[in-house]
Amino acid sequence: MIDLTRNEAALARAVRRARERNIIIPTFAQMRDPGQIPDAIKAELAGVGLWDLNPRNLFRITWHNEPVPSGGGFDGVNYLEFPSSLTGVPARIIALVGKWFPTGAHKVGAAFGCLVPALVTGQFDPTTQKAVWPSTGNYCRGGAYDSNLLACDSIAILPEGMSQERFNWLSRVAGETIKTPGSESNVKEIFDKCKELSALGEHIVIFNQFDQMGNYLWHHQVTGPAMAEVLERLMGPHDVYRGVVLTTGSAGTIACGDYLKTLFPASKIAASEALQCPT
Repeated sequence: MIDLTRNEAALARAVRRARERNIIIPTFAQMRDPGQIPDAIKAELAGVGLWDLNPRNLFRITWHNEPVPSGGGFDGVNYLEFPSSLTGVPARIIALVGKWFPTGAHKVGAAFGCLVPALVTGQFDPTTQKAVWPSTGNYCRGGAYDSNLLACDSIAILPEGMSQERFNWLSRVAGETIKTPGSESNVKEIFDKCKELSALGEHIVIFNQFDQMGNYLWHHQVTGPAMAEVLERLMGPHDVYRGVVLTTGSAGTIACGDYLKTLFPASKIAASEALQCPT
């Protein structure tokens, strides 16, 4: 599980920096239910764009964002339903929509789940250490974004063959961006670079989504309840929830299936993997 051992000296420095930068960190409970967010913070968000590099956007790491690019509040979970005319099957198929997270992808939440436990225990010192975010795309974008909002220095690592748009965005958000050989299938090269950086010393901290329980934890505590909320809204008295289908990647989203099993013990979890570039 997640190590919550406290380093009091590093934690004191992290708290001091948060005060200096006016950073307030939301709880998982507030991400599940934005109704718990203080009104003063909601008022500030009325003047903040969804992707702005503003610490208050930490409170927008939720499935409940109003689907507008700026100044939005909070509402029900964003989702869409695929009609039978499209799927060819009678089952109702629902998908959550991650577009309305900051960065346009839910990976900003998974990265939060990895960085923040280390930050609030003093295991990561924002005054002396760098957070390294390796991935082929949205996880490193989310990690760089979270790091920026939390006043942590960051290094994004991703393949050189990814889109120029992605690199342009990272140049404004990450402290440093490292390109590795290849494209989306070249995951090994990313972690070769991580091994190289780790040898430089303790000031380098690798937040690898494949071994970070915070990735799983965030989806269990935030994505799972969001799915349950949608099911409660849509299911009629004779409907039966059968299961969730997930493309695994680092397997963090599998956690939402585990959460739903606590509510629907007979439900299934189906995991799919890309044949061309399995992880």
